[in-house]
Amino acid sequence: MAEIKGALLNAWLDFLKERYGESAVSQAVQSIKPADRQMLSAPFLDSSWYPYDTLHALRRLTQPLATSPDANLAIAIGRHMADHVFSGVYRSFLTDEPAKQVEKFEWIQEFFFRQTRTLETEVTSSHTSLVRYRYDQDARPTRGICASLLGFWSRTLELAGAGNLKAQHSKCVAEGGDCCEFLFEWE
Repeated sequence: MAEIKGALLNAWLDFLKERYGESAVSQAVQSIKPADRQMLSAPFLDSSWYPYDTLHALRRLTQPLATSPDANLAIAIGRHMADHVFSGVYRSFLTDEPAKQVEKFEWIQEFFFRQTRTLETEVTSSHTSLVRYRYDQDARPTRGICASLLGFWSRTLELAGAGNLKAQHSKCVAEGGDCCEFLFEWE
């Protein structure tokens, strides 16, 4: 069964509370379908595993809160997740060299996700890399999840010292691709 670590779920909830306020988030929780509400009702423990579907419940919780179209919302959520997980106990996962950080992505990803996808990295130069996701059948991405991954890995590279980072999602499973591919360039 596909699973996600509680630290990422807490980071997403913290982002929503900071951006929209705790009261608005509580009201939004009451407006989502009962199965989603049940998934989001108990606190998440950072080090515990939860069903991958909890990520989709958070996505559905976010939709009514985001009153105006914000193309960068999912990216901002991903960036916040990286700041959240790498500012505390997981700080030791960071290096001070972006290319070496990319090499660690595979095992970092496995620390936060189980049985969801395979991550492949390719450092194409000292300032560029490709990241590819191949999803398991039970863990299909959405465009929003892909955007949050783009934000997460971008922020992770910045925390590792990447300057003037440029990132793009060049291939997507949600749009019929055989994998999701992300290109990162930095100075």
